This record gives sequence, structure tokens and C-alpha cells, in this order.
Amino acid sequence: EGVVSSQLVVSDISWEDEGGYSCRARDGNEGRIEKNKATIAVQAKPVNVGKESGSGNVSQTLELSCQFEGKPLPIVSWLLHGKVITEDPEKYEITEDNISDKTVNSLLKILNLEHKDNGTYLCHGKNAHNSDTAIVDAFVFDSPAVQVDHIVAVSSTKLFINWTVTSWNLPVTGYILSFREGDTNAWKYHMVSQINAGSTSYLMANLSANTPYTIKMAAKNDHGTGEFNTYHASVNTLDFDPIFIPEVSIKGITKNSISVGWNDPPEKFKEHIHFYRASKDDGEHVTEVLHTLPYPLHLWGELKSASSYKFTVSACNEYSGECSPPSEVMPGKTYDGLSGPPADVVMSCRSDNISDFHWVDVKWQDPQNPNGNIEFYNIELTGRARYYDDKRKMKVINVDSQTKTEDSNSIMTRFDFLEANTNYSVRVCAVTGSKECGAWRAATCSMPVMPPAGLAQAFTWYSVEKDEKNIFKLSIPRLSERNGEICCIKVIVVRLSSGQSAKDLPSQTEIPITNYAAAHSAEGSGAYVAEIITTVYMGREIEIGDGKSIGAIGVARCSACLPYGRDKRFTDPEPEGANKVEDGFLDDSRNYTSFVEVVVEGGVIGRSPYLEPKRPGVVVKDISPSPNTVLVSVLGILAGLVLVALILMVVLLMLRRYSKQVAAQQGVEMDLK
Repeated sequence: EGVVSSQLVVSDISWEDEGGYSCRARDGNEGRIEKNKATIAVQAKPVNVGKESGSGNVSQTLELSCQFEGKPLPIVSWLLHGKVITEDPEKYEITEDNISDKTVNSLLKILNLEHKDNGTYLCHGKNAHNSDTAIVDAFVFDSPAVQVDHIVAVSSTKLFINWTVTSWNLPVTGYILSFREGDTNAWKYHMVSQINAGSTSYLMANLSANTPYTIKMAAKNDHGTGEFNTYHASVNTLDFDPIFIPEVSIKGITKNSISVGWNDPPEKFKEHIHFYRASKDDGEHVTEVLHTLPYPLHLWGELKSASSYKFTVSACNEYSGECSPPSEVMPGKTYDGLSGPPADVVMSCRSDNISDFHWVDVKWQDPQNPNGNIEFYNIELTGRARYYDDKRKMKVINVDSQTKTEDSNSIMTRFDFLEANTNYSVRVCAVTGSKECGAWRAATCSMPVMPPAGLAQAFTWYSVEKDEKNIFKLSIPRLSERNGEICCIKVIVVRLSSGQSAKDLPSQTEIPITNYAAAHSAEGSGAYVAEIITTVYMGREIEIGDGKSIGAIGVARCSACLPYGRDKRFTDPEPEGANKVEDGFLDDSRNYTSFVEVVVEGGVIGRSPYLEPKRPGVVVKDISPSPNTVLVSVLGILAGLVLVALILMVVLLMLRRYSKQVAAQQGVEMDLK
């Protein structure tokens, strides 16, 4: 008790944190103040905080400097090429300035500058904690030094000169080129203004053919002009000009490439031709490439199909960069490629209700990108249908595909004898000289639903007696729903007037429809809806005139199945509220006919012809053939077969006799077996 301690923690310490610190304590507000003192001494590894590069002319002096901070105070040393520099009164002077107890500045003075003093120096500072290094550059200035490396004769009047130059840290401002011609000792200056100061090669021109030349060269900068460097040997110009014009030919063609080949140069030209410049002209742009491969063949790829090009080839020298005149123009045309899709493909599904004939019209326009000459078009038709089979199960089928070919001048075609209630798809492609189908373009249409086929012979009726009443029985066959789903079947009965036949009636589409009561008035006649049934009754017989209507459920889903669905053909019922569908008793004193309406989804209606007029109670007798009639028919057939056999035998006998006569006349023995 009575002991208090305190601790001061200094984070991220820096040079400013160094110094003396006081800790004060007091016993209450009036107590005596007690003090304790503490000192913080900051130490750190060396850090380079400054450096300065230097420059100077050859034989003169330059200075380099670097500065470090650290504690203990860093020890500084200088290095060149990995070796420590020591003081030398004739070469190096090293001085240090201790700016503070933590900062030191070091100065390196280089005396009597030489080329070898040029380079990068390391200034290294080290103390007990670590070390750091500064990179300092020394630039020695001098006149540039030229080394002529290579001289090659490229023609009878030109030499190619290549050199290297050491500029000693100052840009080259120009070159001096001199030459001696033949055995003369006099040096001549060449036009130096033609040599770019940044170049290291030059094409020396206007020389004499087959003549030896000695070349020397010097460079200059702001320091001065360097010494001349003379090439180690004289070089002769050629006694000819290696001008070679290739003979170009087409080696291969595809739909998007052309191979161009050419002949090899004469033997004495080969060492002077190092690459070829190949050009391609498509009529809008000229493209050039440098062909450096060892074989005389260039493949031009990524060309447009069915397009014309012009090609040339020039032989070139890598030293002079010059090329001989180009070859004669060689034309070439790529093969036809795959055509783009035909434009504006349209198909229309069409039907003729009278003939029950269905077809598709297809139209298109030429492709926007034919990629060649269109030779013909391929048109493919496919179809898919959904319908209820005879077991009322949904069935999906693909109809047989059809293919047509139309010539390039056609832009339409037609597919006949198609199916109703079918979704058709067509696709069209153009075929060029490539003999391949190009891109397809498709279209679709749906063939409308139609009534079932064969309604003309589908229905029959006959008279029978039931419960002391004469009625008709109407056979409802199992109708196909391939052409469309059947909503209902309507039976329209017509009471004929005295002496009236079915031929006297209007067509089924025009006959007015009344009701049972109006049709059976005292002197009345007319048509009325006796029954409306669903597909459940297909394959069965229904009774007409039995005084009861079937009243099938579900017929209301199609509006055309309603009793008065054909408003314009119905007369007003009488009296008000009378049954619209009524299968009342028949009048035995009158003849009746009837027809059947088959209503397909979508309101399409098919109609049978008028059935044979019949009078209730008149029963048609069975006219099945008797056994005697059958026997007579069989005997007649057998007699006919015997007669045919006899005729064949007579013909064979006559042919044999004729053949023997011909053989006897020609002296040949023949036997017809």
C-alpha cells in the first residue's frame, strides 16, 4: 500500500521522440511534488536520404555524393563493379561530413577521368542494425567512337555499310564518310548530310561498277569529332545489277484462300535476294507482306469467297531494303463459298374447301451475301400434327418430309397434297458452286382444320318398328379426327311435302332450319335438328323419330354446336320456348330425308349429302344372293379360265410351226421346246 507505478509506452518511434522525460508525483493537492527522470535514445538502421550523380569530360574530374541517416552513425563505402574503392591521390578522393549525430554525407571525387570510369557506382551505408545502398551514376563525356562492322556490295553502284558507335553519353550529331576508289591514295568525302544521325547503316550510292573501295568513317557530338575507323578490307562493287523479276503463277485456290508461287532466281542472284514483297489488290485496298520463308510460295488466307484479286511479287535485298520491279499482275479468283441465308422467306398454308385440297406456297429473295454464283435452291418441308386417334388418345406424328430443288432464277415453289390440321415448317438454302448448302432460313405456317374426309358415303339409315312406332336408325361411323377435333355431330331431318324429292331441296348450306313443331304442322314441311351428339356415339346407331332426344353433354364448348348456331338459317321458333332440338315422332304418311353436320373445333362444318328419302314403316327387303346364283357365278369363272388356257395353247402351236418353217429355209435345224 502507498506504492504507485506508471508506465509510458511510445509507439511508432521517430527521431523526434528522442530526449529526456520527467515523471512527477504528488501526495494530494497540497503535498510535495516528487520527480523521476528518464531518457529515450533512438537508434535506427541506415536509410539513404540523398544522392547526386556526376559527369565530366575525359581527363577531367567529376564528383558523386550520397547521404545516410542512422544511429549509430553509418559507415559509408563506395564500390565499382563489386570492388571497394579506396583513396588514391591520383584517382580517388573520399571525404565525409557528419552533419549530425545521425546523418552523414559522403563525397567521391574521381580524378583524371577515363572511359573505364563511366558507369554505375554503389554507395553503401552500414551500422550495427543493418545497411542500405544508393545507386549513383558517373557519366564520362568524350567524342564518339565508330566501328565499321560490315560492308556489302548490293549492286554495281551501291555499297551497304553497317557500323556501331559509342557516343559517350552525348547524342551523335553527324557522321563523316570518306572513301578511296581503286588504287588511289586520295580520300574523298561522301555527302554526309544523307546519313541520319540516329542511323547505324547507310546505302552508299553513285559508285563505279566492279571497282574496289576503301571506306573510313567518323562521328561527332557536342564534345567533338572522333577518330576515323577504316574498314579492314576494300570491297568491290558488283559487275552486274541483281534485278530479278519473278514469274508468278497460281498454285492453289479454295473458297477463302489463294496460293501464289514463283520461280527461283538465277544462281548468281541468290545471295543478293533475301526476301520477297508480295502484294494483293482486291480492287479497294492493296495489302503487302514480306515473305521471308525459304520456299517461293505464299498463301493468302482469309479472302472473300467468289472474289477476284490481283497478285504481284518483288524480289528484295535485306541490306539495301530495295526491291526489283514487281512481277506481272497475276489475277486469281476464289471459289464459291457457302451462301448466306435467303432473304424474306415466307410460307403460306392454303386449302380449297370444295376439293379438300391442301398446299403450301413458299417464297424467298436472293441472299444478301451469296458468296458466289447461286446455282439452285434447296427447300425442305416438314410437318407435325396433334390429333385424337380412334381411341380418343392424343397422338403426335411427324409427317413425311419433302424436298424440292429450284433453279437460281426461281424465288418460289409449292408443295401439294398436304394434310389438314398440321403445323408445317420450311427451310430454304442457296447452293453455290461449292455444291454445299449455305445457311438456312426457316418459316412456319399452320394448315387449318377441316371436316373429316369421306362424309359423302359415311352415313346410312333405314326404317324399323319399335314400340308400335316406325322410326329410323342412323348409322354413325367412327370418323377420323386427323383433320381436326370433332366438337359434335348434328342430325338434321327434313319432312318432305307430298310429291317432293331430295332433288327439289336447296343445298344443305341454304336450307332453312325450323323446329319439329313447325315441320309437322298439318300441311307443313321443313328441316329441323333432331339430335346433337358427341363423338361418344361414333361407331353406333342412333334412333330418329322415337320421341326422345339424346341430349349429349359437352356440345356447348363449340358455339357452332348450339341448336341455333346458324342464326341466318333458322326461322323463329314457334311457339315461344319450343324445343330447339326435338326428335319427335314421325309422320308415316310422308317421306323423310336427312343430312348430317360434323362440327370441327374452330367452327368448321362438314356436311353429308341428303340421305335417300324414306317413308317410315317401309322396310327394304334383304336382297342377298341365293346359293344357286353363287354356283352359277363360280361355274362362269371356271369356264372363262378354261377358254383362256385353250387360246394360249393354240398360240404356242402356231409359233412352233412358224419357227420350224423359218429354220428349214435357212438350213438350220431348230426345235422349239
